[in-house]
Amino acid sequence: MKFTIEKNELINLLKTPCGIINNNNINHILTGILIECKNNELIVISSNNNLSIKSTTKNLTIHKDGYVLIYGKLFYNIITKLKDVQVNFEVVDNSIVRISTPTFSSDLNLLDNVNYPLINFDVLNYNECEIPNPHLQKVINKLINTTNPLFDRVTPLNGILFDSTRLNDFLESVGTDGHHLSYIKTPYTGNKFKIVIGVDILRTLQELITKDNKIVFYTKNNHLIIKLNNCILNCRLLEGDYPSAIKAIETTQKLHFLVNKQEISAAIDRGVILASTDKKPTIVFNINTDLLKISCKSIEYGSSYEEIKIKQYSGLTSINVSFNIKYLSNLIKNVENDEILFEFTEANKHFFVKDLKDPNYLSLILPIRSI
Repeated sequence: MKFTIEKNELINLLKTPCGIINNNNINHILTGILIECKNNELIVISSNNNLSIKSTTKNLTIHKDGYVLIYGKLFYNIITKLKDVQVNFEVVDNSIVRISTPTFSSDLNLLDNVNYPLINFDVLNYNECEIPNPHLQKVINKLINTTNPLFDRVTPLNGILFDSTRLNDFLESVGTDGHHLSYIKTPYTGNKFKIVIGVDILRTLQELITKDNKIVFYTKNNHLIIKLNNCILNCRLLEGDYPSAIKAIETTQKLHFLVNKQEISAAIDRGVILASTDKKPTIVFNINTDLLKISCKSIEYGSSYEEIKIKQYSGLTSINVSFNIKYLSNLIKNVENDEILFEFTEANKHFFVKDLKDPNYLSLILPIRSI
């Protein structure tokens, strides 16, 4: 096996496949990447048990076909440090590969590729569905932070729900951890589907998506294959029933208040400094006709208090409500409008956090109930 390629082309080819590799993987063989030359194409394959990636390019000169398994992160780190434009890759015997440029040479030991898993990237008999690029990017930017971050116990809450079956001509997406939730809907006329994609998969996609990407998803049973540009991703869908939190989105809220985003964001940021050391960092709102009184307390450090003006109010004379300050901060940051609308029915029920600039996006948060 022997080929010559430009350094930047090789770096772009290796970046995503090597990015998913875990050098502490219990399966040592998965610390490697499979590199293959055939049909005038260079193919790179990697896997980490949860996700497999195939990346290809034809922008190289192949002198001899073949395939090898090489330590992925080691190989990638060496290539990124090279100063020359072109890189030569050559297997000099059955166990060593030589990486060389006009000013550099390195001999690297190969891994035994006999037991490397056979990974399917063929979409034959799979069901095709296309998630519009703007919708997908919005999901990644606004919904991921409201999911459950605990990946040691895989549940649907580790992922985002994509559903085009519930509403006619709309694609809905929901991210929630059971305490706060974000929701997006987009006009959609494609094939009907309902899937839950893990947050780790979406974070990998985030590195690959560009404005003009066409991203096609293929599903079969609990498997998902994603095609975009020169990459194919293979992973498992998250199984189990996604919480019926979407029903809360359709409830009618009778009360509301409007505040300036910059003012409430700054107040929450100051509160986070004090309260974030607690196991359940809490912020308390006292809401009345013209003022939002905000207080935070830390068992270890003390307390803080401040007031901001309410621009518009419809509700009871005075309401006290407590939230997890980190959850609330997540939702506030996603609002693009200069003003934020809070809607609610009563103090112990969920609160909507709405972006008046984007009617197809909303979020909600559950108050912390007093004992």
